[in-house]
Amino acid sequence: MKTINKNLISKSILLGLFFFVFSCETVELELLDDPDAISLSQSDLDFFLNSNEVTLAYFFEGMTEPGMEATRQIHMYGPLYRNAYSPSDLDTEWERVYSTIISNNRALEPLAISKEAFQHLGIAQVIEAYAVTTLVDYFGDVPYKEAVAGVSNPKRDAGSSVYADMITLLDNAITNLTAESAISYNSDLFYGGDSDDWVSLANTLKLKLYLQSRLVDNTAASKINAIIADGNIIDSASEDFQFNWSTNDNNPDSRHPIFARNFDSPGVITDYMSNHMMNELNAGVDDKTVVDPRTRYYIYRQLDRNAINTTEADCVGSLPPEHIGFSMPYCMTDFEGYWGRDHGDDGGIPPDTGSRATWGVYPVGGVFDDNSYEPIVSRSVGTQGSGISPIMLSSYTHFMLAESALKLGTTGDALTYLLAGVEQSIDKVMAFGAAQAAGSGFEPSATDVSDYIDEVEANYTAAASDDEKLNIIMTEYHLALYGNGVEAYNSYRRTGMPNDLQPLRAADVDNFLRSFFYPTTSVSNNSNSDQKDDVTAQVFWDTNPASGFIK
Repeated sequence: MKTINKNLISKSILLGLFFFVFSCETVELELLDDPDAISLSQSDLDFFLNSNEVTLAYFFEGMTEPGMEATRQIHMYGPLYRNAYSPSDLDTEWERVYSTIISNNRALEPLAISKEAFQHLGIAQVIEAYAVTTLVDYFGDVPYKEAVAGVSNPKRDAGSSVYADMITLLDNAITNLTAESAISYNSDLFYGGDSDDWVSLANTLKLKLYLQSRLVDNTAASKINAIIADGNIIDSASEDFQFNWSTNDNNPDSRHPIFARNFDSPGVITDYMSNHMMNELNAGVDDKTVVDPRTRYYIYRQLDRNAINTTEADCVGSLPPEHIGFSMPYCMTDFEGYWGRDHGDDGGIPPDTGSRATWGVYPVGGVFDDNSYEPIVSRSVGTQGSGISPIMLSSYTHFMLAESALKLGTTGDALTYLLAGVEQSIDKVMAFGAAQAAGSGFEPSATDVSDYIDEVEANYTAAASDDEKLNIIMTEYHLALYGNGVEAYNSYRRTGMPNDLQPLRAADVDNFLRSFFYPTTSVSNNSNSDQKDDVTAQVFWDTNPASGFIK
């Protein structure tokens, strides 16, 4: 990842937000010509791309949180999947794709072609492909062909058709990124204008889409092998596709959005951490005995104990529901200070904002846990919000290749890929929080790391079936994906793993959130759009059993 000037990010975020406000002033599905927006003749290619890059970062964060919640990486209020999220919750993310990213790209394309700015065009196409496929993954069929053509009330296209269009768009992006451009994109907020890195990302997104479609595409293996043979994918940390937030909190606030929400008001931590995730990190789930080296980077404890009475947590002293039993966490974790909530716990909020565990230094720019147990009382803590949005990292690539090798027989050894993914994830997290951890006495040692990796290898080698091996791969992927709910949500529906996630606290249900309700803005402003009946509707690549598969 290239080092980007933080002042440039702040200025570009301001420009991006300025453009977004005007381009979305009228909230409708079709692409809009906003009379208040700067006209094409006045515009600048960098302006369009800066706007789209910032919009992509906010879009990712808006989509990733419900994905993290559904997969128990952080707490989901629930209490059930059908009412956990309202149709309006993702209105803004829908608008960001159609009214900003796609709209900007339709304006950028002719300008880029006329100026032979092929690099700009290729980057714009990669961003569009990521955003649109994410809409398919979350909602199912979405408008595309008629939407990009500017048709009012565009019809939805089949998700499989949109995926095919996005593969073509990524191929076109690669062609443009490898062409000779007359103009360079020097204000690139992701890769500093390095076209090779953007090509690696485009190929990695193709790998992701092929793997995502493996249940419905019998040619997925050959397509993935072609990408492996080409070799130009994100396979080292220097190529990681992440957005770097800054410490600036005024005009505009360019800190990580989760940090800003949780650390701005003294003593008012907004989010609850997931009891299941914190138990998993502390070797309280599965067959592990070694604490995850990333734990203190992921989670910060404000207190050295858990809740002790019903004033602090209404479930204290109560027996777990029968469907949860005693084999998994209930009410609180088994580890001191990891004060969170169960999956789907929508109970009232006790006076525990200075007690509950919260976000660590990775990825939001919070605080490394050094056993100080100090409540958060100031926004000037940790790295002050200079976190990252980890959209596509090299560790993710290795986990995807491990799954592909095991399930499709593609090139390479699944165990080798798995261990590379674990090692790269740990290295990434520790490097990100190195300054915070240094001198604390709690930075994981080389032995701590090797013991963890050795145990993963031993468990995988001892696994008696491919399903058991896949569960180990997906469990490690789930842990590495902390901060990326998009891939966590996708991989869980694709594989049904990790297979031991804590069920909803309220009831033993068989109606997992297989897709989200369509955003209100997409239904109310488009006569060719109706709402789905339930969140159990499966997207095109999810052909897994409708019941008894995931909870």
